[in-house]
Parts: sequence; structure tokens; C-alpha cells
Amino acid sequence: MNAQPASSLNVAVVGAGVMGAMAAWRLARRGVPVTLFERHAPAHDRGAAGGDTRIFRVACKEGAAHVPLIRAGLPLWAELEAASSRKLLTRTGVASIGLPGHDSMRATLATARALGLPLEVLDGGAAAARYPQFRVAPDECLYLDPDGGVIRADHTVLAAVAQAESLGARLRAGAAVRALEPDADGVTLRTDHGPERYTHVVAAPGGWGHRLAALSALPLTPRRIALSWFAAPDMTPFAGDRALVMMRVFPDGYFNCFPSADGATLKGSCNAGGWPAVDDPDALPRDLPEAELARLRAAAAQSLRGIYPDPVRVGIYMDAFTPDGEGLLGPLDPAGRLIVACGFSGHGFKFAPAIGEAAARLVLEGRAGLPVAHLDPTRYLH
Repeated sequence: MNAQPASSLNVAVVGAGVMGAMAAWRLARRGVPVTLFERHAPAHDRGAAGGDTRIFRVACKEGAAHVPLIRAGLPLWAELEAASSRKLLTRTGVASIGLPGHDSMRATLATARALGLPLEVLDGGAAAARYPQFRVAPDECLYLDPDGGVIRADHTVLAAVAQAESLGARLRAGAAVRALEPDADGVTLRTDHGPERYTHVVAAPGGWGHRLAALSALPLTPRRIALSWFAAPDMTPFAGDRALVMMRVFPDGYFNCFPSADGATLKGSCNAGGWPAVDDPDALPRDLPEAELARLRAAAAQSLRGIYPDPVRVGIYMDAFTPDGEGLLGPLDPAGRLIVACGFSGHGFKFAPAIGEAAARLVLEGRAGLPVAHLDPTRYLH
């Protein structure tokens, strides 16, 4: 496919979560006319950007395929921070704690070694001495990724949307897209107000993706993500050079925790056996069942010293998951008019700018220009 002049295009982006916001920004940055549809409002409290912050890792357990996208996104994070005058990515370091034979720990170490990433390895005794705020058993180890940190998720979405608008994009908040109908010349998009015509559509609908018939062949499952906030009588042990992200792995799940955006609490989550599926995204349950709350308390008490293990606040959010845990990025039709960017399964924020860039290139050039073959949605369509 030959590159198309930006002025000849008319692109709709469906969903103003982080992937849609980044795609709209990168398209508008190139002078492409963009309309950004969002059924709620940017950075709303139901989707994958809810809960203030997300973890940023370079030596990640998901595998080496993510690292080139993380690296490709770094200059885009800097560009967005400079353009928006917001601090979006803070490098605190990420400490992974667990038994060295655990699959997650082995995968993190393998990624670092395969790509030559900095990763400090501490045995249980050394880890407990350096980080007394964490409970580390003698037979456990700690892997410190010094390049990891925390992303302000809500601020990121708002910054990307604002930059897209400043470059000419049009935001239509409160506009739910009901159908997408691609053909050789473009895509018919239907809202409650009727059909509209676009040359291309980037579909980034998050947990609502399975409701669109054009995406129905993709195994997208909306799942509930529970985040929690803990108080401590003294936050000093979790501040300064100890304000790093902690990710502890257990045989049946994990617990992670780090200082929250409010500076007065610690934010954490506990996932044992996978996040539950959501039957109706428009009726997202906002309460945490008592059994999950009990697991959360136990995991917090096992992982941290000097906190109150009963959370002071719990928030329920949602993301779209795929069976293999990898996102979906690429065209769904032979003409390349409908591009999906969805299903990143709870770990897409760290390379979201690169996904937005790749989506923009797919629209303009017909190729992503970044190593995204592992995200090709056609792996589920054969």
C-alpha cells in the first residue's frame, strides 16, 4: 500500500482510552483529520485508565517482544510530557520479589538477560536488609529493574486527548459507537444519531469491544480489575529512594504496591487466578466480594511491613483481555480500512505511545513500522 496524503483522509478513532488517545494524537500530529469517539469521557473511572496510576516496566515478565515497543515509546513519552507540561512517567525502579523458580521471576530474568537490560539480583537476606519495608523470605530473591516506575494513567489519557484536540482533532464525548462496517473504500460508522462515513477507523473500544459485530470474531473478554489503597501510620519507609514499585509473586497470583498519586497512601492490587469476566460492561460491579477482600488483606500483610492491611479504598475498573494475554493491533479487513487496537490484557500502558504511533502508520502507510507481528489480530481469524 502506498502512503496516503494526510489531507485525503478522514479517520475515526473509537474509544478515548490510552490506546485511542495515543492513536488520535499521533494521527493529528501528522495533520490527519481525526474524530475521537468516547462513550463516556476521557479518563473515566470504568476503563483501563482508572485508578490514577499504572506500572511501567522494561525488564517485564510478559517477554522480550514487549521491550522494543517500550523503548520506541520513550521519546514519545518525553514529547507528550513536554507538550502538555505534565509529568507522566516517573522512574522509581520496580522490585520483583518471589521464589527464583517461579515462572514470573524466571521470565523477568530471561528477558533482562536476553536483551542485556539492567537488572540487579538480590538474595533474600540482602533484599530484606536494603528494603525493610518489604517482607522477603530467606529463600526468596528480589530483582530490581532500575528503569521501571509509575505512569499517571489518567493524566496520560487527558494529555494525549488535549494534544490531539490542539492539533485539530475533534472529540465527541458521550457518543457510543454501535457498529462499524468496513468496505473497500472506507468504513461506515453508526452511532445513535445515524451513519457516518470515514476513510479509516481505529477501533480501541477497550472492554466494550466484544459488543461490536465487526470485532466479534476476536476473543475479547472484558475483565474486572480491582485496585486498592492502604494507609500506614508512617509513610517514611515508602518515600524517597524507597518509593519504588513492588511486585510480589505467590504460587497462585501476585500482589503489587507502590506509593499512590495522593502521596498519603499506598496503592496495590492482588490477583489470584485471574481477573473475573464482566457480563455487562455498562453494569460493572463496583464492590469487591468479601472472599477477594480477605485475599487482598492477607497478601498485603504477607508483603508489607508497617501498613494497615485493611484497605481504606477499593476501586473497580475494566480492561479487555485475550486468551494469550497479548493485545491486538492491525487491520481486520482486506483493504486495511478498519484497524483494531484493543485487548492489551492489563499490561499495555507501558508501551501505549508506540501502539498509537504504529496505528497511525498503519492508517497512513499500510504498515506499522514497529515490531508488532506478535499483536496481529489475524492469529485468531484463521
